[in-house]
Amino acid sequence: MATRSTRSLLVANPTARTGRAGKAIDAAMERLERARLRPEFFATLPDGATVPKLADRLEHGDIGRVIYLGGDGTFAETAKGIILARERYGVDIPLGMLPMGTANDQGRSFGIYAGVRALDRNIEIIAQGIESWLDVGRVETLDEAGEVIAQDLWFDSWGVGLSAQILATRNRDKVLVAKVPVLRQIYRDRVIYVRAGVSHFLRSLIKRKRFAAELTVDGERIEYASLTDIVVKGTLLFGGDWIFAEEGKPDDGKFEVVIMQGHTDWARATIANHKRNPVTGDDMAVLGLAKKERPIHQGKHIEVRLFRPTGIPALHSQIDGEEFRYADHYRIENLYHHLRIIVPESPHWV
Repeated sequence: MATRSTRSLLVANPTARTGRAGKAIDAAMERLERARLRPEFFATLPDGATVPKLADRLEHGDIGRVIYLGGDGTFAETAKGIILARERYGVDIPLGMLPMGTANDQGRSFGIYAGVRALDRNIEIIAQGIESWLDVGRVETLDEAGEVIAQDLWFDSWGVGLSAQILATRNRDKVLVAKVPVLRQIYRDRVIYVRAGVSHFLRSLIKRKRFAAELTVDGERIEYASLTDIVVKGTLLFGGDWIFAEEGKPDDGKFEVVIMQGHTDWARATIANHKRNPVTGDDMAVLGLAKKERPIHQGKHIEVRLFRPTGIPALHSQIDGEEFRYADHYRIENLYHHLRIIVPESPHWV
């Protein structure tokens, strides 16, 4: 469905990435104007103020499309503002994407590239106005008494275990690196992620940090005695480069639950599930990583209970690459067709 030919609201953080965002914003505004999309700039705000302020701006009803420019955090804030505007004011606006982040799981899952060089192509996609739906995840963290102590929406993935711990380390490393000018140029983005991943993977091989879990997926209970990771996926890609559940669709009312049962399973998945994997089945067998069917559960309502061995602290949790409240009990719900997004005519991952 084509969007109305009215004003566009560009949402971005002008202070992100040491000022480079300013140039990207200027370039985007110029190109949006050239495409006759009538852009208006909306700067993100600190301390969670972006979401309600954006919803209030959309109440006026003069915006035909909201466009985010930035990483996963800006995507999430913009999407939440759109959803809040619909809930509060009955105004339903589609979301266009100008991704600048490293992983860009949401964009790539639909064939949308990231970066300044992709601006012209992505703005052409927005101008065409072809829409699709995105299912949205709602996660609740529960305490020992079963009371909700935290909740949020997510748009790509929720996870607990090793991958969430890697993301937490990456985020801390990014803060430290940003304070050192020389390191800032050579040690960032994917390099930081890879360093954090290798570090935690090797450390976990030594310490064997595994846990047990009880999953309830649409009423069916599944128990696992030894895991390193649980990832619930909404979009196709994970970390920008891996496809763990090829059968997954972003708009089918279900999420895919990906289980990692050990370090061999992690290594096998990292190699075999890379989107441009050059390794054959015979190669995997030689490496001692012969293909093994990984359990993929699908469902609308997912409950996760974790059981940690003595001495292992609360397991890290993440939503869309950012840390989430740690706990041993979570509830996840698929909110079917909860966000309108603007996509290429023939969506495919890139």
